[in-house]
Amino acid sequence: MVKPLLTLLFVCLLTGLVFSCLAMALLPPLFDLNMDELMEIIGQKQHATASSRTALALFLIQGLSTLGFFVLPGCWFFQNHREQLQARFRFALRPGLGAVLLTVLCLPMVYNLFHLNQGLPYSPLAKAFPAIKELAQGWQETEQSSQRLLTLLLNPNGGLYWILGIVVVTLLPAFGEEIVFRGSLQPLLQQQFGNTHAGVWVSALLFSAIHGQWLGFVPRCLLGALFGYLVLWSGSLWPAILAHFCNNLLSFLAYKLNWLGMRNSQVLPEATFRWEDNPFPWLIALLFMVLATAGLVYYRKAFSLSNKIRA
Repeated sequence: MVKPLLTLLFVCLLTGLVFSCLAMALLPPLFDLNMDELMEIIGQKQHATASSRTALALFLIQGLSTLGFFVLPGCWFFQNHREQLQARFRFALRPGLGAVLLTVLCLPMVYNLFHLNQGLPYSPLAKAFPAIKELAQGWQETEQSSQRLLTLLLNPNGGLYWILGIVVVTLLPAFGEEIVFRGSLQPLLQQQFGNTHAGVWVSALLFSAIHGQWLGFVPRCLLGALFGYLVLWSGSLWPAILAHFCNNLLSFLAYKLNWLGMRNSQVLPEATFRWEDNPFPWLIALLFMVLATAGLVYYRKAFSLSNKIRA
């Protein structure tokens, strides 16, 4: 099982680097920008307006990188290692809609946990241990850089930018990351560890870690585990792809339409961060989580049984 894992890693890195280099090579002729200039723009603390040229350049890099690191290698690996992978591209309406509903029910809790995770640099734990505080502040700087990138990418308005946002920021990552992490990596890890739950959770941990945003690590890991169990129980990648797309789309709309003050709630400084400023009241989040738990129990019984009957 080690050889397929190394093959998957090698192909993802190889095609990812090739497509990243292609994106960088296309920047000067298409946008009269080079990578150094683009990184300088991203590094600026203040942006008066988000340039359409900068946004289009970032969409190009983001789209080609996602194709290179996830979509194309994932499709190739999935096609050529079918005998080692349990999930299929079998589409069924009820498991897909159920996955979307479960994701929506989980999101209030996920957003609240994200808020708590963002507060790690200001927590009693960080104050008691200087090493943890220093580490968390480093993570915070990374989050702020990601936030500046998101601002440049999503602030321009207009039909073209909405279409590019939905395709590049929501659809491509949902498809590519699911086919790599849940469709390919998860079953290989399950066979490596000899345990289905270990495969789901290790894959979820790696899924969250690869984003490099540690102040959102916990909720992203939990979402990854949810997607993993959807694949495990349904026997299909489509429920996880639809659930992932739903999460990405709602986050995209929350930013574009500034739901729940989303644009101003990322990486708040200590002077303005307040623990009680959760996106949702805890009672609502807990109620939705109870419904989601009941839904997960039903989902497992209904669709795991359906897979056994079809098999």
